[in-house]
Amino acid sequence: MSSKSSAKSSARKTIKSVLPVSNATANAATFDKVKRNVANNVTETVVTKMAKTMESKMQNAAEQIEKANRELATRVEEAASFNSNNLDAAVQAVNVVAEGIKDVNQTICNSIQQALQTAMSTGKAMMGVKNLRDLMEIQTNYIKSSFDTVMADTTKISEIAVRCSSQAAEPISARVTEVVEKVSKVTKRAA
Repeated sequence: MSSKSSAKSSARKTIKSVLPVSNATANAATFDKVKRNVANNVTETVVTKMAKTMESKMQNAAEQIEKANRELATRVEEAASFNSNNLDAAVQAVNVVAEGIKDVNQTICNSIQQALQTAMSTGKAMMGVKNLRDLMEIQTNYIKSSFDTVMADTTKISEIAVRCSSQAAEPISARVTEVVEKVSKVTKRAA
């Protein structure tokens, strides 16, 4: 019996020595499993939160880009309209100046034509003079008439120039006024 008892005792010692090792191994395996599950859950949670945060940030960035694009398109349209309006005003001013130049040229041509006719008729009249006194009178009248014609034509040309300048300045002045008003509004909004 003693050998039986000693065998039992030895078996118990062996089982006891194996059990703690088996429990420790089982506990370590369970711990590793729990650790992996926690790590997986934490990783999954972090990745999910990061994905949601990134999605939100990307959505916000996309909205900001879209808003900036709309604003840029509006500014480009305003600039194009602004330049188009400036070009229209310049074309109107150039047309008025061109019309004025045409009027000045017509006045000068008429003046030259009239001066030539007057010179021809005066020359004919001078050819038919019988004395020096008549010649001097015709010459004096011709010079006085020529001077009056030059003064009248100069006045006409001046009036055309003033009218032209005034009319040509109107579209430009209107654009300048519009630009000043826009700048004032932008300045007031910025302040």
